Amino acid sequence: FVPGGNMYVYLSKILPLFVMPLGVALFLALVALILLRKGKKNASAVLLLLSIICLWVMSTPLVGESLYRKLESEYPPVALDIVPQANCIIVLGGVVSAPSPPRIDVEFNDSIDRVHKAAELFHAGKAPYVIVTGGNQPWSTSRASEAELIRDLLVKWKVPDEVIMLEGSSRNTRENAVYTKNLVDSIHCEKALLVTSAGHMRRSLAAFRAAGVSVTPVSTDIRAARTDRLTVMDFLPSAGGLSMSSDALREMVGQWVYELKGWN
Repeated sequence: FVPGGNMYVYLSKILPLFVMPLGVALFLALVALILLRKGKKNASAVLLLLSIICLWVMSTPLVGESLYRKLESEYPPVALDIVPQANCIIVLGGVVSAPSPPRIDVEFNDSIDRVHKAAELFHAGKAPYVIVTGGNQPWSTSRASEAELIRDLLVKWKVPDEVIMLEGSSRNTRENAVYTKNLVDSIHCEKALLVTSAGHMRRSLAAFRAAGVSVTPVSTDIRAARTDRLTVMDFLPSAGGLSMSSDALREMVGQWVYELKGWN
């Protein structure tokens, strides 16, 4: 397949599932069942136990938040008055989706903070333009690109339509950077503020700089809060803990792939 084509996009979403906690646990359980059918009860029992331990450990808030905090610690958020002046604000998509019946409203996910931060930066006078980058995945049924949906939200938050520029073709972080370069050049944006989730900032920053865009990180969407003490709940499995562990591992895999391909 050709990198950047639809096949690559599908594989980039599917392959990481095999290193996610749930995927690993299911694989171990499947092998355990196969061994059991072959009469290898001891080996089957060991793998089944490993499957349960893996799923339990990676589902605890303690592990999930520790993994995600490692990603976020490199580019922590800063106060608005510390953010430098720039020529434009670049905000990455991956935050909203078009409504599917019976829904009638645009759906937000945890990363919606990115859009709010971009509006906040504009209203604080940090830059005169906002560039929104985000297209749809090949399997999307939405007629509007994600960039258009984000634009509508920014307008509701009092950002003038005429200062918003859209890049609605990208499907991943590398394409965000490469496809945005022309827009950045068209408005002579020599200094840009890059807005994305703190856990996603390292890969995003590297991708934009590799594409020749001069960016200053403005992190948001902090998910791993620091606590002074541990409680029993930190050691009990939860859907939230599993989700955070999975998201952290997915981002780590993404960083490794980008380094391997030289996209950073």
